[in-house]
Amino acid sequence: MAARGWDELDVLLVTGDGYVDHPSFGVAVIGRFLESQGYRVGILDVPDLEPDGAGWERLPAPRLYVGVSGGTIDSMVTNYTASRKRRRVDVYRPGGKTGRPNIATIAYTSQARHHFPGVPVIIGGLEAGPRRLAHYEYYQDKMRRSILVDSKADLLVWGMGERQSLEIAQRLERGETLSGMAMTCEVVRESELPDGARHVPGFEELESDPDLSIPLFEAVREENHPGAAPLAQRHGDRFVLQHPPLSPSTEAEVDSYYDLPFARNWHPDHDAAGGIPALETVRWSINTHRGCMADCSFCSITFHQGRTIQGRSEESVLREAAKLVEHVDFRGTITDVGGPTANMYGLGCKLLEKGEPCLDRDCLTPNVCPALRIDKESEGYRRLLGLVKRTAGVKHAFVSSGIRHDLLSGKDGKLLPLHKDLVENHVSGRMKLAPEHASENTLRVMNKPSFEVYEKYEAAYKADCKSMGRDQHLVNYFIVGHPGTTLEDAIELFEKLLARNYSPEQVQEFIPLPMTRGCVQWVTGKDPINGESVHVPRSGHERKMQKALACWRAPESRPLVEEALRTCGRTDLLGRYRHAIRQRARRRTAEPLELDTCG
Repeated sequence: MAARGWDELDVLLVTGDGYVDHPSFGVAVIGRFLESQGYRVGILDVPDLEPDGAGWERLPAPRLYVGVSGGTIDSMVTNYTASRKRRRVDVYRPGGKTGRPNIATIAYTSQARHHFPGVPVIIGGLEAGPRRLAHYEYYQDKMRRSILVDSKADLLVWGMGERQSLEIAQRLERGETLSGMAMTCEVVRESELPDGARHVPGFEELESDPDLSIPLFEAVREENHPGAAPLAQRHGDRFVLQHPPLSPSTEAEVDSYYDLPFARNWHPDHDAAGGIPALETVRWSINTHRGCMADCSFCSITFHQGRTIQGRSEESVLREAAKLVEHVDFRGTITDVGGPTANMYGLGCKLLEKGEPCLDRDCLTPNVCPALRIDKESEGYRRLLGLVKRTAGVKHAFVSSGIRHDLLSGKDGKLLPLHKDLVENHVSGRMKLAPEHASENTLRVMNKPSFEVYEKYEAAYKADCKSMGRDQHLVNYFIVGHPGTTLEDAIELFEKLLARNYSPEQVQEFIPLPMTRGCVQWVTGKDPINGESVHVPRSGHERKMQKALACWRAPESRPLVEEALRTCGRTDLLGRYRHAIRQRARRRTAEPLELDTCG
């Protein structure tokens, strides 16, 4: 502040992460964006790592407001595994050191109130946004009130937050109320509810009848567009009022967020601890867009970034590539040019782009909606990758974001030219895909394309690699323990993997994240879209068996795999399984040691 000649701050942003000045980290984007609009911004990071609350004394009370985020990821997910065990590393904090408070947004808001009395406190981010209404908390196995009520903050911002953060600053500077802002939540009395507000099941109702999560989910989904009705949810004698979203960001707006002068490094204060581990996977990456059309049951992206693909211009992406080349530590490889799903860059739908609702069908399942622009716009992504690769100083421009394999075929069923270009120029030996499962029952509940679609693509990928003389591989991601997955379904996945002699590197145990369709399925045992009853594998032992069936090569998996096969009467697979394990053991004694993990 002294170096800049500042005698006070306008906005103070608080985060449970160590500060990383990079566009992949939300607080950095909000801070840089407000700075670009002329506001003096300070960042208070990992305050709980400093003894006796000394971190809160580091910066003065801001003139306008304190913005609080639990961090880049929900604090409960960073603190605990899916089996509710404490994690030993927090990659978003200095040196990977743990210690973030549970539901950190509440803890930090309380501290902000104590140290900066009278200053408005605004909460947001990936912890606060999905918890904006009453929700099921998996790690505590109970319904919780809106985080806005529990934290006692003045306002909750949901979604990406740049435009709301600026409007809050402008309103406070003009002495105006924060009430009625799009894409925010506030606490009001019944008499203050606007006409036309849609009442949804309240916290006390959900606590006594969790099945009311279904009409709540329906209301959130139906009113998730700019012209929607506000949602009113009772909490005791007050209401949490959710205002409808803003229109999707324009290309110029998205460009303005990513063109900011990021240092692409952690704050020097964290050098001594070894830096922030999470930066290393994204340091030399370029984010091309926001939003995701997939609407997978287990994912909250569509309720945070939206279904509309909000892309950057080619010029903005190339400017960032040129900045990477100028960086003293850059060695010529851009590790990723992508987004939530890399090849959704440039995809569009007239309804979504106008901010209008479209609930008649899913964009991608059970097949790709004919209204989507695919063939032409996938050429746009292909062109963009080529331009980045040809940037002076760039040797490689890889795509390490997940690729949506059902979008790599055109409307005639043939693979797009983009696919060959990816294999030939933009895959560093391994392409990442997320089939998630092999059981049709499970995939339907997950809202994912059938495994047959994956198998067709798998064959085409191998054929292309062979024709080009490329020794490349597919890296598949799977989820176990998802609602709708019986032990028989898990064995179906095991059988597919065994036939391929493949035990995946990445297996994720399902976590019911607030506001997702999968969370409602977990709580109610029903799919909120079609009312279908689904099996919920809540037993820890059943989840362990499902994971063991996917990670079948791991030595600790063997007793669980054999138990699962006997339980389901599939002893016919025991011989094949034992033979594969013996063959694996023989190869491992004859070959150099290779790393084989199942995370």
